[in-house]
Amino acid sequence: MVTAVMIAQHFEVTIKDHPKMKLREIQIKCGFEMHVNVTIDCCYRAKKIVKEKMAGNHKKEFGLLWDYAHELRSKMLGSTIKMVVQRVTIDFLPHFKRYYVCFDALKRG
Repeated sequence: MVTAVMIAQHFEVTIKDHPKMKLREIQIKCGFEMHVNVTIDCCYRAKKIVKEKMAGNHKKEFGLLWDYAHELRSKMLGSTIKMVVQRVTIDFLPHFKRYYVCFDALKRG
């Protein structure tokens, strides 16, 4: 029996490259490549698994931006580091807007 996790692993790269891929296309590809018949629901769950994994990577990388800014501030005194984020409401996580870095050496010429 083929599970959504198995389909997600098999088509992870394809779904990442084509996030708007239709569920029917995934179902057809399962037939050709894996030689199994799967339901649309199973394809939906597989696509959801891949998308959640991608979103998790973004959250981890976003967290690293704060660490990078802190490290620059502590090691390169005189440099300007600004990170702008936007919050829709207090309950939501911030969304990255822009990142500005001007090194002290560039300021001095």
